[in-house]
Amino acid sequence: MEKISFRTLAVAGLVTVAAAAAAAQTVTVKDQLAATRQAVESQRRIVVSGALPLTDAEADAFWPLYDAYEKERRSVDERADALVADFLAGVATLTDGQAKAMVEEALRIEDERVRLRRAHFGRMVKAIPARKVVRFFQIDSKIDTAVRADIAKQIPLAP
Repeated sequence: MEKISFRTLAVAGLVTVAAAAAAAQTVTVKDQLAATRQAVESQRRIVVSGALPLTDAEADAFWPLYDAYEKERRSVDERADALVADFLAGVATLTDGQAKAMVEEALRIEDERVRLRRAHFGRMVKAIPARKVVRFFQIDSKIDTAVRADIAKQIPLAP
């Protein structure tokens, strides 16, 4: 399972979303982003479990922490999706004030992602060996990077 292409997983999610969007012409950008993330997240736990070897005791300690992390991470992703949707909805008429506010929100979202990882790293490293926590965060980062890269391809540069 370690050889799973995280990019392939993200792209599969995007293809699913694109097909659903084509079938239901009324899907909003925000809905598409949420569906993309949901498609990837439905497979995220499977990818993590396949790429992160844990003993039974480690698994008992890790998975509740993982679930808490995912719950918090999801709310940060929802804020990022809302920001992307707002940008796409107003890109043609974007003012300097709106642009500044959007960058400030993007920076707050990134700060929150770092805060979230730091907090959960501290909890996870108490429950399982640090090498496995690092491996988890590598897996998590690869999935996030693939999803964010595919979303970024769909976002035009500001005028």
